[in-house]
Amino acid sequence: MNYKMILSSAGAWLWAVVGPALPHGVVCTAFVVADVVTARRLARRIRRRLAEGDVPDAARLREKLKFNSARLGHALGTLAKTYALLTLAALVEGVVTGPQWGVLKFVSGAVCLWQALSMLENEASCNGARWARAARKVLIDKTERHIGVSLDEIFGGD
Repeated sequence: MNYKMILSSAGAWLWAVVGPALPHGVVCTAFVVADVVTARRLARRIRRRLAEGDVPDAARLREKLKFNSARLGHALGTLAKTYALLTLAALVEGVVTGPQWGVLKFVSGAVCLWQALSMLENEASCNGARWARAARKVLIDKTERHIGVSLDEIFGGD
């Protein structure tokens, strides 16, 4: 059997599966990148607040906030999960349900909602604005996750 024919068939099948998910992948990628940007803004706010206060071991905490390969790996892992979900949704839509169910749109909408909530959590964390205080009553404060120490321990309340 001709290997060119096999590779061409495999490539055509892959394109048929992944092709419909590409526009959704672009939108989800934009949301993941925006989440990374808001996480970096949060790290800057925490670092600024650590510099202002008299915090024991502030240098170690500031070092933990730097962008490193582990944080990049986390972002790339999120993208990989997103692409895998979109590919599976495209397969389900193409083979099982058909386009009338909108599985691909539902999955991309769920990913965008997930990232939008994460962006809102990032912007509300370590933020003294009135809307941020109200949002923290419903959302998670990500400051503790970023440096491993709660804000109450560091600053005696937020």
